[in-house]
Amino acid sequence: MPIADIETVTQLKKNLNLGPGYGGYVELFNALKIPMKEWAPYCTDNADHYTRNCVSSCDGYEFILMCWQKGQQSAIHSFDFQEGWIKVIEGELTIETYDVDRDAKSCELKETITVQEGESTYLNDSMGFHKVVNSASGPTKSLHLHVERVDLWEIFDPEEKSFKSIQPRYDSLDDDCQDYPEK
Repeated sequence: MPIADIETVTQLKKNLNLGPGYGGYVELFNALKIPMKEWAPYCTDNADHYTRNCVSSCDGYEFILMCWQKGQQSAIHSFDFQEGWIKVIEGELTIETYDVDRDAKSCELKETITVQEGESTYLNDSMGFHKVVNSASGPTKSLHLHVERVDLWEIFDPEEKSFKSIQPRYDSLDDDCQDYPEK
């Protein structure tokens, strides 16, 4: 039986705390019918970089609203072997996956997918490193769910031909979010 429509952030948090259910998190993402005005308190914008706004987190999951200005993109990265789902609620994202050769310190574009408003996709590190790009003509807002919180990213810089590990950051935190411990 499918999950009933989720129309508020409060309902979403309740469902997240119940776990993935029989249909998994894909079913939960498909049930999201939360209007943009409900997301407004979680939105922050920055002209220099996309923002990561924690809606809810615990040891078992991390749920983030990301805000992207035109042309903003992430670095090529992995996310510590966690599973992740992305749903675009406004605009459009392009996700590029890469095969990374650690010995040669190089990467090769493997696949490009575009996720339109209302669509969602799944990612995990076995699919390769990835980069997310706001490919819309204006701002984009996207929801990101990671099973278990991503405490460390590995970034690949193709120009410097280097890998480095970084701790993610939040630009804003809701009351029930756990911030990253200082390292």
